[in-house]
Amino acid sequence: MPGERLVLQSHPHWWYFWKYVAAALVVLVLFVLGFWADGGLGSFTLWLALAALLVVAVATGLQFLQWRTTSFAITDKRVAYQSGLVSRRGVSIPLNRVNNVNFHQGVIARMLNNGTVTIESAGETGESVFSNIPEPQRVRQVIFSQLEAYERGDSERDAEAIASALHSTTPTPTPPATTQGAEAHERLSQLEKLREQGLVTAEEYAAKRSEILDQL
Repeated sequence: MPGERLVLQSHPHWWYFWKYVAAALVVLVLFVLGFWADGGLGSFTLWLALAALLVVAVATGLQFLQWRTTSFAITDKRVAYQSGLVSRRGVSIPLNRVNNVNFHQGVIARMLNNGTVTIESAGETGESVFSNIPEPQRVRQVIFSQLEAYERGDSERDAEAIASALHSTTPTPTPPATTQGAEAHERLSQLEKLREQGLVTAEEYAAKRSEILDQL
């Protein structure tokens, strides 16, 4: 998206193809048995192996296209996932909605360094599970680091907005001259009464009177 920076992107781990690798091994065994067997059994086994090879090749090709169109990505604003060759599925989780990130690896997955990443988020989805993610522990760390950077950026933007609001406050309008004049005459009258009552000295009276007149 415009203004969005890609941090990490990956396709599913190669373990995604384990079923097809196993099927290819079965086909290889059939070929070996076909060459070793004699007569009709050998011919039948070879034809069966060829048919199985064709099926496995087509299925593997389709699975490769599915793998190629499946993507897991982390940006500086969200976590995104999309998959599907004909029908598409997509998930987008904004970083400010991420509550927690967990990952799980079994024994084999740990040896192969792949696993399942679970993201708990605020909203209707609640929990999103992504399987066959390479280096799930690193993915978790990257999400948390981007979340921290996003929150820090939010705080800085809030501080800038407050500072801008403080600097752009509307100045207090200057009172009309007539109002100022009336207030000054009232203060002069009060000052005169204080002088007559002997509550201020001559010097204080002169200084205060000069201050009031300067404000007119």
